[in-house]
Amino acid sequence: MGLKVVKSYYEVAMGITNIEHKTFEEMELPEVIYKYRDWNDTFHKRIITEREVFMAAPNSFEDPVDCKLPIEYSGLSKKEIREVCLYNSKLYCPERTRKQHRKYAKNWRTESPLGNINLIKQFQEQMLEKYNSQIGVLSLTANVKNLEMWEKYSNNHKGFAVGFNPIVMFQYLGGGGPVTYYDTLPTVRPVPIHSYDEQRCYQIFSKLSKWSFEEEYRTHIFRSNELTKESRTIQIPAEAYTEIVIGADMPNDMFEDLLNSIPSELKQVTIKRADKNEMN
Repeated sequence: MGLKVVKSYYEVAMGITNIEHKTFEEMELPEVIYKYRDWNDTFHKRIITEREVFMAAPNSFEDPVDCKLPIEYSGLSKKEIREVCLYNSKLYCPERTRKQHRKYAKNWRTESPLGNINLIKQFQEQMLEKYNSQIGVLSLTANVKNLEMWEKYSNNHKGFAVGFNPIVMFQYLGGGGPVTYYDTLPTVRPVPIHSYDEQRCYQIFSKLSKWSFEEEYRTHIFRSNELTKESRTIQIPAEAYTEIVIGADMPNDMFEDLLNSIPSELKQVTIKRADKNEMN
């Protein structure tokens, strides 16, 4: 296959189950994934002129619950509370003996503040705020013939869409995959009931069914420190670009400006014109 095999934890099974680990080849990704853009927006132009994409913070999303699933402690059984306390004891107090870890977990199973609703809510808010500052998400789609997407995200057909090879892009960025849509969003549990990878996967790749028209794929970055505007801006390799699709109603002068702005390293990409009659 010629590509380095990278395991992706981004395909989520329906319900609260373990995440399927698949290579990009096993995931059966679409040949091209797209980003809708508006040529009137100077920032949007940079996806072509500078080969840049921006990994957005979740608090900038239109959907108020997107990427904001809290770690849910309510409803944990005593056994699960013990597992959480035992895990944290080993993580934060490795100098303790096995007996001391077990004693700590046993005591906190009944005395743990995990049943304090107000305290847990405060903790969840703090964690989401920190999480928001450390993660950046790039939203893409498999469908370049989506009428609603052209209207909503590409200046009502006057914008453009850039097509990428998903395997090249995802391998470069470290992972990616499809969003799973739910009528009811999954419940995310604390470690070790859900691993950190599972938590992040559910938070990033779960959306409500009303957004399913977007047919979304995502990739993301995560850092232990707060992300800046500069660190959220990623330059994509030229070989990841496959095509540029011009909006059906993009004015000719704007079209010429776009063509003249394509850098030499992207001259190989295919230029297409969207057709409203072919949209769904």
